[in-house]
Amino acid sequence: MPAKDDETARPASMAVPGARRGIGFLAGAVAGAAVLFLADVWLPLPGPIAALYLCVVFLVALSGRHALVVPAGVACGALAILAFLLSPATDTSPDAVAQLVLGLLVIAGATGFAFHLGRQQEPMLEQARILELAHDTVIVCDAEDRIAYWSEGAEKLYGWPRQQALGAACDQLLRTEYSSTGASDARAEAGMWAGEITRHRQDGSRIVLASRRLVRRNRLGRRIATIETSSDLTAERNADEKRRISEERYEAIFNASPVSIWESDWSRVLAHFQAHGVTPHSLRATRDQLSIVRNLGSTRIANKATVELFGTGNPTSMEGKTFVSFYMPSTEPALAEIFASFLEGSQMREVETQFRTTAGNIIDVLWRATLLPGETPWARVLITAVDVTDRNKARAELEKASTDLAHAARISTLGQLSASIAHEVSQPLAAIKTYADSAKRWLSGPRPDMGEVALCLDGVISNTTRAAETLARVRSMARNEAPVPESFDLAGLIAESVRLIQREANAHGAYIRELIEPGLPMAFANRVQIQQVTVNLMLNAVQAMDKVEGRAREVVVSCRTDQAQMMAVDVRDNGSGIALDNPNGIFQPFHTTKASGLGMGLAICRSIVEAHGGSIRAENNIGHGATVSFTVPSHVRAADITQRLPPADLTAPDPRRSTPEAVNLADLQSADPFGSRQVRH
Repeated sequence: MPAKDDETARPASMAVPGARRGIGFLAGAVAGAAVLFLADVWLPLPGPIAALYLCVVFLVALSGRHALVVPAGVACGALAILAFLLSPATDTSPDAVAQLVLGLLVIAGATGFAFHLGRQQEPMLEQARILELAHDTVIVCDAEDRIAYWSEGAEKLYGWPRQQALGAACDQLLRTEYSSTGASDARAEAGMWAGEITRHRQDGSRIVLASRRLVRRNRLGRRIATIETSSDLTAERNADEKRRISEERYEAIFNASPVSIWESDWSRVLAHFQAHGVTPHSLRATRDQLSIVRNLGSTRIANKATVELFGTGNPTSMEGKTFVSFYMPSTEPALAEIFASFLEGSQMREVETQFRTTAGNIIDVLWRATLLPGETPWARVLITAVDVTDRNKARAELEKASTDLAHAARISTLGQLSASIAHEVSQPLAAIKTYADSAKRWLSGPRPDMGEVALCLDGVISNTTRAAETLARVRSMARNEAPVPESFDLAGLIAESVRLIQREANAHGAYIRELIEPGLPMAFANRVQIQQVTVNLMLNAVQAMDKVEGRAREVVVSCRTDQAQMMAVDVRDNGSGIALDNPNGIFQPFHTTKASGLGMGLAICRSIVEAHGGSIRAENNIGHGATVSFTVPSHVRAADITQRLPPADLTAPDPRRSTPEAVNLADLQSADPFGSRQVRH
């Protein structure tokens, strides 16, 4: 800290002599004039003493107050005459008058000389005032490097007031450092000098200046003054330094990044689009232009990660080239989407696509293109590519495991609903037997009644269809297939689910009531999975009322549409409610309140609903019981949900994505849930 104080104090200490120098010269001149006057009065040497008044005139001139030179000369002459009149030696010296005249001539000559020197600096000072209009700092120094003019810009830049700066040694006051050797002698040379210098402000801060100096000389070739104009380069140099650091940092990150990064020039692509009137809509609708523009871009620079990702030789080998050789059929639609987004004004677009490496491997890539600012549009496009092949494979494996888990849950539900299934199958079988016996009796009579036989056969066909539908529901529940979204009647699905668990509800003494909003649109989701969720929630609601006494055990299932065009299903019971601070905790895996429960049913329900872009929540009723609600998309949101649903397996193609298979109507009408979750209340 003391060192810093010394640095700050140095300029102040330098400024004191410079600021006080003019006052010191004036004070010396006044004191000298008084001494000379007394000496001239009392000493018998009036002439020589009067000649010494020229020193007083020069002291006034050295103070920098050139306007006081002539008044000082007149005052000195008046003092010499007054001393001549008062001195006793005047009467005794025969040469007194001649000596007085000689002294007055000396004073007049000194005054004229000093005044002439001052007049020579006036044009330079006027030039300095004109230069000050250019907002640069202007300083004028005399032959001894003392500041004779200090502009307002200099006051603002350096922090020194004009009164303190005038008369001070310029380089000493500002601690000037020259960028080249010999530059400090520029004022002693003829002509002009320009260069960079470093100075210090009054507060000790260091600044860099671009300085220009002009040496002015008199008729004899002697330097009489130097005009200096300077502009502050500190902010510019600081900005240059920050830019340099930023560029070095960017280069280090660019080269060391494990993410593939390259910079491309797409200016020719934009020029082609503008010349041919290509629009974002036409780019997305057709691929005609892509076959042309995909070869118009070029790579400026690529990092090492790009080389490793695509298997090229080295980063420099990719400069000036395109990535067309690495394209896959899915790459062009992704490229078209990026181009279309840029034409619409976006600065960044991210898509997922595929590339083929030089080794022939197909990789899944998260591809992001960002427009960088520049004079030429699309001339600098920063592209990053993240290899997500392993991530997609892991996601596919996770989805397969989830599908297997859901399949296991459906098989478990078959066991829970075995009594209901047996009842659903036994009833049509018994009816088939009855109709068959009746038909046999009508045929065995003496006069067979073929009309009655036809009615019996119709009954056999109807009950056979009913039994087939029941078996189809069981078969759909037992199949282990990837979920595929489709349009279906959600109200009809709820009705089927109610019939499926009706026997289970009767066993628990519960009644299920349906409240269906009229005019519902078709839902768009995987029918089997949504029926799994519906049946699971209904079974939980029925089982939650086992201990209810004194009031009806009723489950209300309602279906409606919300403001977001989503289908909302509410399952409400009047049991004992959910004994958790946060009722939504029942959707956590392995949360169960039953000794025989695994705690996975509702967790599976949540994953199914969220995979379809919906939501599921639970809350306690104000009176008794709880309500579990979930939403699924309607057909008006089908496009959005198709994007949300991840593919079932990214490691192998799914023929259902490109060529839809024929769907068995009985399977669609009898799809059953994956199983139920016994965890609530």
